[in-house]
Amino acid sequence: MKKSSLHIPIFCYWLLVIGHWSLFSLISLPIPVFAAKGSDVAKLQETRQCNECNLQEANLMGAELQGADMSDSNLRLTNLRGAKLDGANLSRSQMFQADFSNATLGSANLEQAHLEKAIFTGATLFRANLNQANLEKAELLGANLNSASLEVANLKEANLENAELQDATLPRANLEKANLKNANLKNANLLGANLKEVNLENADLEGANLSSANLEEAKLFRTHLKGTILNNETILDSKWQFIWTVVNQPLAGQTLAGSDLSGANLQGMNLTGINLEGANLEGASLFMSNLERANLTGVNLTQSYLHYTDFTSANLVGANLQRADLRHSILLGTDLTRADLSYTNFQGANLRDSNLFAANLEQADLGNVNLLGANLGNANLRDIKINEETAIESQWLFILDLIKNGAENQDLTDANLVEANLSGINLKGARLTNANLQGADLSLANLESAHLFGANLQNANLSGANLTAANLGGANLTGANLEGVNLNQVYLCNAIMPNGIENRCN
Repeated sequence: MKKSSLHIPIFCYWLLVIGHWSLFSLISLPIPVFAAKGSDVAKLQETRQCNECNLQEANLMGAELQGADMSDSNLRLTNLRGAKLDGANLSRSQMFQADFSNATLGSANLEQAHLEKAIFTGATLFRANLNQANLEKAELLGANLNSASLEVANLKEANLENAELQDATLPRANLEKANLKNANLKNANLLGANLKEVNLENADLEGANLSSANLEEAKLFRTHLKGTILNNETILDSKWQFIWTVVNQPLAGQTLAGSDLSGANLQGMNLTGINLEGANLEGASLFMSNLERANLTGVNLTQSYLHYTDFTSANLVGANLQRADLRHSILLGTDLTRADLSYTNFQGANLRDSNLFAANLEQADLGNVNLLGANLGNANLRDIKINEETAIESQWLFILDLIKNGAENQDLTDANLVEANLSGINLKGARLTNANLQGADLSLANLESAHLFGANLQNANLSGANLTAANLGGANLTGANLEGVNLNQVYLCNAIMPNGIENRCN
């Protein structure tokens, strides 16, 4: 495999192909014709034999034309929506912008047919012969081309999104800039095909033969490359060469730290114990993959697809999973310390006994999630979404209510707010006597006139908080962060200050 200029033989081959189509187009430029002849339409409907007929713009919608011979005919702009054309012969016919939407053309012969901008949306072309057909800019959205033959066909800029091409043969076909997003190309033969700048996003290429194919600048985001056949003549950008190599070897326990696997399709793979520390997996698909005990420290998994993925006991410390899809994933005992989980979808996931200390869960969807035993200390729980099926400790439900509604002038005496993230909360005038706020984040909080007598504020973060006229008599502030706090109007009689020294009463 390599990324380089084409070898002379391949280059010459494509010159011949382009010349072939240019010449073919010139010698078959349609002579100006009028709309379909009524006699030709009648002949076709009566005998199904209409070779070299003029059927331009005819309305043959839903027509029963199985086995009909319309070879070398003019069917430009003809309406064949829903027509039954199984086994029909349309070889060499002019069918520019003809509409075959939802038509059936099983085993039909369209060899060397002119089908530029033709519409085959939802059509069935199972085992159809399209060898050397010109389908440039044709619309084949959702078409069934399973086992179809498209040897040396021109599909430049054709739309084949969601098309079925399993077992199709496309050797030396021109698919430059074609759209094959979500297409099924399992076991397709693309030997020597031109796939330059093709869109293969989320396409299935399992077992497909891409030997000697040109995939320069191809879009392979989440493309299934397991079992895809390449050779030394396949032209493929280095990133996707690496990803192809990765997905086609055993990975359990391997080391891929720092690797660029963004957009890779790794679904269903056994990645137990793999080391992916610092790797870039942005947008990657790991659907139903096994990542038990994997090292994913600092990994980038933003907008990745992690549906039903198993992260049991994995290390995701400092990982970025912003806007990732973790629905029904397994995160039992997973370490997500300081992970960015904002806007992440956890619907139905199991986070039991996971460590979410200081994780950012802002606007994460935690509906139907099991959070029993999870450590949410210092986690940003602002605007998270939970429902009646969310299993969560009462301590965190209490904190969620405070975050959502504030607690101005409320009585929170003896409250357990250990390691609660209450940054920016309004606690003006609140009674927090003997409350346990050890390790809590109260940065930028409004604690004006709050009663914190005897409160435990060890290692609490009070930076930028408003403590005007607050009562901290007898409070324990050992190790607390008071940066930017004005203590001039704070009552601190017998309070233990951050340096561990008790403040004397005036």
